[in-house]
Amino acid sequence: MKRIRIILAIFIISSCSDDSKQINGDLDNTFTEQSSEEKLATEKYLRKKEKLISDGWQDRNNENGQFPTCYNFTPQKGNLQNSLNVYVGSGTDVAIKVMNIENEKCVRYVFINSDTDYSIENIPEGQYYLKIAYGKDWLSKNVNGQCIGKFVKNPMYEKGDDILDFNKITTADGYSIPSYSLQLDVVSSGTSNSFDSQNISENDFNK
Repeated sequence: MKRIRIILAIFIISSCSDDSKQINGDLDNTFTEQSSEEKLATEKYLRKKEKLISDGWQDRNNENGQFPTCYNFTPQKGNLQNSLNVYVGSGTDVAIKVMNIENEKCVRYVFINSDTDYSIENIPEGQYYLKIAYGKDWLSKNVNGQCIGKFVKNPMYEKGDDILDFNKITTADGYSIPSYSLQLDVVSSGTSNSFDSQNISENDFNK
């Protein structure tokens, strides 16, 4: 299990001078600089979004649930009462693709808003891995009759290394049905998740 930890370092500024006005002035300058940086970052983000919309990307307020089938997948449901329960923290929205290991086909593709949870149910028997997109402000575009999607703000894309085995498990009394839970969030500039993964490109995510 891999967890990327965010370490917050707190620096205490001391001075031998009794000139509190000088110290307060330095702090005021620091806050002003931070405010200016945040303003520039917001302006850059808005310009980027405006450019994408002018290029044909559409802004959508997605509710939790399955994407339309134009997103290059055919939803498949099995007869077993299994589930993949996903809990998303307040730092990000996520889009999740459940990928069949055997044929590399996406069987389920869902969007989950920040600070909510969603259950992907009735996944067909088999072994799967996950592709996960993190970020804010999801945009969609139709390219040659095919929908693709991306996050505009703080995007990150990952491919899970862990195998989710949804095959029935034979027991002395018959069989048991496996289900899984996953907690996802983004904290500061890093990712906090409960499964092993590797970064992939936006293009790889949309395949």
